[in-house]
Amino acid sequence: MTTATTSRSHPAAWPLTRIPQTAEDVHAASYTDFVAMVNQTNVPPGSHVTLNEWAVFGRVDASSSVLEVACTTGFSSRELARLTGCSAVGFDLSEDSVRMARHNHLNTDPSLRLDYFTADGATTSTPPGGPFTHVVVGAALGFFPQPAAMAHRLSGFLTDGGHLLASPFWAEQPLPAEAEAVRREVFGITSPMETYKEAMALYRGFDVMYASARKPVLETEEEIAHYCTSTVDRACAQSGVTDAPVRRAMIERLTRVRRASNLLRRHLSYSVLVLRHDKAAYPARYVELF
Repeated sequence: MTTATTSRSHPAAWPLTRIPQTAEDVHAASYTDFVAMVNQTNVPPGSHVTLNEWAVFGRVDASSSVLEVACTTGFSSRELARLTGCSAVGFDLSEDSVRMARHNHLNTDPSLRLDYFTADGATTSTPPGGPFTHVVVGAALGFFPQPAAMAHRLSGFLTDGGHLLASPFWAEQPLPAEAEAVRREVFGITSPMETYKEAMALYRGFDVMYASARKPVLETEEEIAHYCTSTVDRACAQSGVTDAPVRRAMIERLTRVRRASNLLRRHLSYSVLVLRHDKAAYPARYVELF
């Protein structure tokens, strides 16, 4: 685990070398690099509420070791560590996102037992510190070209009796063309939108210890504006960006992302899942689902 000495009274330096100089730089960045650029707090569906359900029903505590898959800027691992005292490791394909996860660790609480590294989840072996008592995947399986294969790989990262913590989106009706385009073009998700049964089938072989189904709550324009302005102004203050057109472009792009999320939320549901890995049985199933 990383040993940190920075305190919250002495903020860590901005970790990214690619700081946008023009509005064009903002719009040209990939989605994952833009997330890092503005240090967006990428949360699982349900945000802190989902984390608390995972912690309680997944029995996460100070003795737990957690792996966050596709961690982006590190929200789930960092907040679970704050909530429970667990140790956590996270990885992401984006180097800039990993740098921001480390930055957020130092600026939130450097005493947290956290570490982050760059890796491709589809090919990486068991990360350092594994196998883990808990693996957090949230809704990230949809970002992998072969979600079912990735879910199977995650079983290899878990201890016997360990828990997979997931929050997949699903839809019982096909997405309208506009929503499908937003999912593909804004978020880069190319795998088909699953129904509830298809989403659950990705985790076949895991024991369902806890499951709840939810409808996402839509954000108002005022809530979107508050979030986007707060996020971008923090990023500008931390990175030293003072150019008004760059700030405006950041707000405009983040606003489009949040509006795209709102559009998808009209058609989606999500589940909060705690899934147990039983090595003796996996991938077979011997217990009735209902």
